[in-house]
Amino acid sequence: MEDNLVLTNYGVTLRRLMHDKIEMLRQWRNDPKIQQHMFYRDYITPEMQERWFANLDKNCNYYFIIEYEGKEIGLINVKNVSYEKRNGESGVFIYDETYLNTDVAYRAHLVMFDYMYEVLKLDYTYSHMISDNSRALRFAQFLGSEIVKADESSTYCELYAEKYLTNKNRIQFLKSRNNYKRK
Repeated sequence: MEDNLVLTNYGVTLRRLMHDKIEMLRQWRNDPKIQQHMFYRDYITPEMQERWFANLDKNCNYYFIIEYEGKEIGLINVKNVSYEKRNGESGVFIYDETYLNTDVAYRAHLVMFDYMYEVLKLDYTYSHMISDNSRALRFAQFLGSEIVKADESSTYCELYAEKYLTNKNRIQFLKSRNNYKRK
């Protein structure tokens, strides 16, 4: 798999996470505004980040820095891709608060899922989220994800390629009609 993979569409660029960005990512990930939405909330040291990155199998873990309007604003990923089961676990966070409540996360997902479903030919992606993260849950459902399991601590959703590809047209239509703007 190509180390320096770059995906661009819908006004968003996704750049494969490279070593020179892992310290920035570590700082984002340790920030309480991001950490509060994660299952793993312990402080991540530089050594821990180095180990994590060194052990990533790039053939089944796709981590991308989201770039929008020339700025690095967040991370999107599909990890633990199983080519046998044709699935992987998706996740995203927008670090730059300027781009919260805009359509940038939707755009990034369109780019990522186009690649996952149309190029890698995955059948579905799944996500785990903290149950009280209502923004993430609404977002997942808007994309077409179905809640498979939920309890007081976590929610597990699946997004099937067919449902995504159907909803993708609706998402693109809404984007073109509403032209979401930053607040």
